[in-house]
Amino acid sequence: MIKFFKRIRQNLVTENKTSKYFKYAIGEIVLVVIGILIALQINNWNEKRINSNKETAVLANIHKEFMKNKKQLDSVVGTHKKVHRSCNEIINLFPIRSKPEPKVLDSLSVWLWDSYGGVTFNPSQTSINALASTSSFNIIKNDTLRDLLISWNDLITDYQEEEERSRDHIWDVYDPYFSKHFDWNMNFKDERNNFDALQTLEFEFLVKSRYDFNDQILYSSGELQIVQKTLDKIIELTQLKNN
Repeated sequence: MIKFFKRIRQNLVTENKTSKYFKYAIGEIVLVVIGILIALQINNWNEKRINSNKETAVLANIHKEFMKNKKQLDSVVGTHKKVHRSCNEIINLFPIRSKPEPKVLDSLSVWLWDSYGGVTFNPSQTSINALASTSSFNIIKNDTLRDLLISWNDLITDYQEEEERSRDHIWDVYDPYFSKHFDWNMNFKDERNNFDALQTLEFEFLVKSRYDFNDQILYSSGELQIVQKTLDKIIELTQLKNN
């Protein structure tokens, strides 16, 4: 093809057809420019197709991972609510003036056991960490989804601070008190249990603190609601892409 155009140019020069030569040269330049533009457009299409395929794969992974995270969070929240309810039941018995009757004591044993809790939400973040490590968040076209994914780590860190404070309270204060007075699994049939410990102000304060810590996690701070809303939105947006 190049030889063909070259031969035409040589013939025009030889025949001294300058006007036609310039017209031809301009036409040739236009064809070359058009060819370049077409090549660039094809390359652009290919790049968009590759990125689109990558985005689809990434969103599928995120959706699958966050569905598992939602299941884990629901389980963790369920445990926090059990702690919250159990502490509330114990608080309703205050003040305990003497050893409770057997029926109440059996319930109290269960409530005290369930008042421990201490679970934490530790979501899988492999897909987000992979995007962060390769600076690939721009592959996500949806601005809302991209912003949610970028902010996810900070959001989880803020929420986990509430759970960590509650867990520290258990092992630093709550458990040491009960370990001095009661059987390790709250078996109140053990004669070594010190039921006088149920009548102290310290006991009431510790149970109320457990209640407050879990109330903070579940309701007061509002961090949990933000996490749940964000998690659900990420699942929704990635599901729409998958469909």
